[in-house]
Amino acid sequence: MPGSEYECAECRHRFRTPDGVPHDTRSLMCPACGSIDLTLMDVERPRPPVMRAREDAVVGKWARPREPGTS
Repeated sequence: MPGSEYECAECRHRFRTPDGVPHDTRSLMCPACGSIDLTLMDVERPRPPVMRAREDAVVGKWARPREPGTS
């Protein structure tokens, strides 16, 4: 998943801005040190994993049967 981050030239802190904010390094400051010397970095993040149950998974086979009158 492509994305963009800013890197501070003084303290090397990396941060992102909210989605939809225009890329403007002149109006931003580093949240760690307050520097305005920022570099726009393009990063490639891995996609989040998708978890799926296997076809042979049986639900409830391991569950203990409930006793009557308990909740």
